[in-house]
Amino acid sequence: MSNLSTISGAEDDFGPDVIGALARAARAVPNGASQSSLLKNEQTADEMSVEVVRHDDGSLVYEVTDGARMVVRVTPDLPRQGLDLALFTDLIPGIEPDLSSYPHEVLGLWAWDGEFGAFWGMSPSIPAVEFGGTSPIGTAIYEGDAVGLHTSAGATTKFLADVELVADFDRHTVRGEVNGFRTFTGKALVDLSVTLGKTAFSQQGDPFRGDTASDDAVGSGKWGARWSDGKGWTMGGTFGFAADDKSLAVLGAFTACSRASADGGNPDDPVANSQ
Repeated sequence: MSNLSTISGAEDDFGPDVIGALARAARAVPNGASQSSLLKNEQTADEMSVEVVRHDDGSLVYEVTDGARMVVRVTPDLPRQGLDLALFTDLIPGIEPDLSSYPHEVLGLWAWDGEFGAFWGMSPSIPAVEFGGTSPIGTAIYEGDAVGLHTSAGATTKFLADVELVADFDRHTVRGEVNGFRTFTGKALVDLSVTLGKTAFSQQGDPFRGDTASDDAVGSGKWGARWSDGKGWTMGGTFGFAADDKSLAVLGAFTACSRASADGGNPDDPVANSQ
């Protein structure tokens, strides 16, 4: 069970040629909404953006750019010139509202020219967040979904996973865990859990970032996120982890909400397809 749907026309699989770039991206410092092997001083160089427009025939066109090298239009009939792309959204499958005003999220994976990355974004634009003197008191638990790419034994598999984070608004820290890694048909991948290490966030609501680890393998990685509403109810971001012995690596994006329910749904249900 997942609250995310794949976006029709952007459902690529990824071959073993991305494994090296994925491991580099897993250890790269994210910028709060993107994490990739495109680095500048060990930090992800550019944020990804996705613009959605209505094509002449009525279909939706997704234009993906990193602000520097990459501009790709995702349509059902237009080749993407060597770029592999998988996009996911929290929109209900089959419903096409006015996307310029209906709040929704887009998560993605991409591979191009020997590089690999994951990103998260929201539309309409993310409002300013400043907790200041009105900061919530105590802790809040956030639950949500993650999507990404898992590599092991020279093979790559797209995954779904479960995310739980805990924010302490008294100390302005946040930490979490990603577990339940599985394929889109519900098959468990490995007995893997990734810890999102405790990190501080500011009262101004700026993007935050920290380290990752796992009890199941010796390795390292990075994660980062940002609040996606003005009151701190929701957040989105990216995470990665790579084993030192190169036996496995994961890179993904996630979304989480403090009001999410842990009840209901069959974890073996496949994700839906958004037409």
